[in-house]
Amino acid sequence: MRLFIPTSPSRPMVVFDLEQSFLRIEGVSSLHDAAQLWDSLAQWLIDHKESIRPDTELVLRLLYLNSASIKALYRFFLTLKKAQLPLRPVFLLNSTRTNEEEVYLLQQICQQLELPHEVREVDAQG
Repeated sequence: MRLFIPTSPSRPMVVFDLEQSFLRIEGVSSLHDAAQLWDSLAQWLIDHKESIRPDTELVLRLLYLNSASIKALYRFFLTLKKAQLPLRPVFLLNSTRTNEEEVYLLQQICQQLELPHEVREVDAQG
């Protein structure tokens, strides 16, 4: 099972490959109707729940989030938790810390939802 959504100036790239246990979302989320994107991603994961291996990492490297995206991401993670998907969110923090606020917001969402997560520092390219 695979899903690929190319990046745009306002939408992050999404690469989900359940056969390889590779789930990555990277880029900017500044869509006016961000809920449409994030709800569809949550639904795709729920629809393929049986193909997700336990403790699969959901890696997010988000460089900018508008307020609509922050609200949509809260609902996204709440939906994942309610569906009891065997995913562990991993937030990538650029070594230059240019996405420090975004990672902080994602951590706050996970803490509010009591959702285990991890933060990893990576270089600007990685």
